[in-house]
Amino acid sequence: MELINLVGKSCPMNEALHTFFEHEGRPVITVIGSGGKTSLIWYLARKRDRLCTLVTTTTKMGVPPPGAKRYDHFLKYEADASQVPAPGVTLAVDTSGGKLVALPPEALEAMVRQYDYVLIEGDGSRQLPLKAWAAYEPVVPDYTTLTVGILPLWPVGMAVSQTIIHRLPLFSALTGLGEGEVLSLGALVPVLTGGNSALGKGLFSAAQGKRVLFFNQTEDEKTLDQARELLSLLPRSFLETLSMVIAGSVRQERAVLLWRAV
Repeated sequence: MELINLVGKSCPMNEALHTFFEHEGRPVITVIGSGGKTSLIWYLARKRDRLCTLVTTTTKMGVPPPGAKRYDHFLKYEADASQVPAPGVTLAVDTSGGKLVALPPEALEAMVRQYDYVLIEGDGSRQLPLKAWAAYEPVVPDYTTLTVGILPLWPVGMAVSQTIIHRLPLFSALTGLGEGEVLSLGALVPVLTGGNSALGKGLFSAAQGKRVLFFNQTEDEKTLDQARELLSLLPRSFLETLSMVIAGSVRQERAVLLWRAV
C-alpha cells in the first residue's frame, strides 16, 4: 500500500514508519530531539531483529531496565571490538568509563559498514520533554541516511521551566519565552526550524540524509489536533526539507501520517 494513501489516517506504527526502511544499501538512522528517542530506537530495532541490526550512540545512552528484551548481543567496544556481526540486535557502546557512551568516531564508522541496519541515538535531553541545542549537538554522523527528529507536544500550555526543558537559557533565546511564561504552539516553530540562526539551532540543524519529523507521545485527540495546528504554522520552505511528518505514540504503537513530500 502506498504510504501517501495513509495521510490523516491512524495506522500501526510500523506501517506508518515503513519508509524508514526504504533505503538502498544499509540504512543508518540517527534519532535526535527529545521525548522518546530511546523508545523509538528499540521499537525499530525489534522490527528488524532478523537482520544484523546495530544499536549505538554518538553521545550517551540509558541502560535498558533489568529483564527488558531489548537486544540479543552486547558488544563492549573496549573488550569486543573484533566481534563479528550476528543476526539479531547488537547494542555496541564504550563502557570503559562505567557508562554507555559513544564509540570513537572512526571505530563507529568502521562498525556501521558491517551491519545490515543501524540505529544511532544522536542527542541527549536528560529525559526532559523539550530542549534547545548547544553548538556541539546533536551529533549526527555524515553517513546517516535518515535523521528522525522527535518532539512531544503535551508540554504546550505549561510554564517554561527547567523541569520540562533541557538547556533553558538556550531555549529562551530561541523562543523568546522566559522562565514562568506559558509555552505556546507558536513558540515551538523556531525550536523546529531554528528561526533566526543567530538565536540558536533548530531540531534539524545538524541533520543528514532524509528527514522525518515525529510528534511522539501523541495519545489523544487534543494532542493530535495540536500536531496538525503546529504543522500549519511551519513555513513551507521548512516543510520542503522534510520527507515526512507523523504524529503518534511509540508506547501505543500507533501513528498518523500528517504530511509527506510528493
